[in-house]
Amino acid sequence: MPKKRGGQRKHWAEEARVWVWYCEIKRRCDWSDYALDQAFAWTEEGKAARSSDDHRPRTFEWIRKSARKPAGRDPRWRGMIDLVAAVDQHPLFHGTQTLYMAGFWDVLQEPTSTPSIVQMRIDRLLQINGLVRVNPDTATAIAKLIEKYGREQVFDRCLLLSLKRMDSLSGMALLWLLYLQTEPAHNWRFRAVIETIADKLLDDFFSHYFSLDTHLKYYTDAINTLQHIRLDMSDRPPQGYGYIETIGTWPILPRELIDSISADQLFYLEAL
Repeated sequence: MPKKRGGQRKHWAEEARVWVWYCEIKRRCDWSDYALDQAFAWTEEGKAARSSDDHRPRTFEWIRKSARKPAGRDPRWRGMIDLVAAVDQHPLFHGTQTLYMAGFWDVLQEPTSTPSIVQMRIDRLLQINGLVRVNPDTATAIAKLIEKYGREQVFDRCLLLSLKRMDSLSGMALLWLLYLQTEPAHNWRFRAVIETIADKLLDDFFSHYFSLDTHLKYYTDAINTLQHIRLDMSDRPPQGYGYIETIGTWPILPRELIDSISADQLFYLEAL
């Protein structure tokens, strides 16, 4: 039997990553796919050897039509990672590389993760954004708010406040990881808080880039993925399972607000 052509089916999140990147570029300019190819698709070697008889790569056309990433096998034309870097160098497109390389796209494609990896990723996101987890048993300001409003309410409002410090993809990655960390059944109230916030952020993000049908497809895919991810508990975390179950419910705050956070900052600001 002859071998079928074609590779593995592309993960929906990888497809979304490529199209979001392309849409962001087109949002910032009115360049045609041809103009984008001329500016970015050719390697330096390809530019030096280019002649009028050369076919153009049609890189951006294929991205637009099918989210097909250039492989870079032809030395004349850039592969996807080099293409993303080259586009980002142009003043119009600064930041598009960060959008493409965001860790959110990777966590979407991982059906399981270990507690240690989840904790490491959360710690990294918090550090980059000047955020910290607050032990409610030792932080006086938070303890007073919890006593008045309840643990889940304070967790919710602290998380909303902290997400305002983050770009949308980093914020969604954090929510994804927190959702994993609150997997134990007795943390279901905190998980429900995270799921509600994630639902809105995912809806807003995909609606920003896509028409209704595509937006709903990716939004639905993302929610389904979120609801089916699992912690791989075969990898025992260094601090033990109990620590992971506990720290997953600690409020997250900007570092400078640990000792001074007030009810006004959490509950009475319309900006939240």
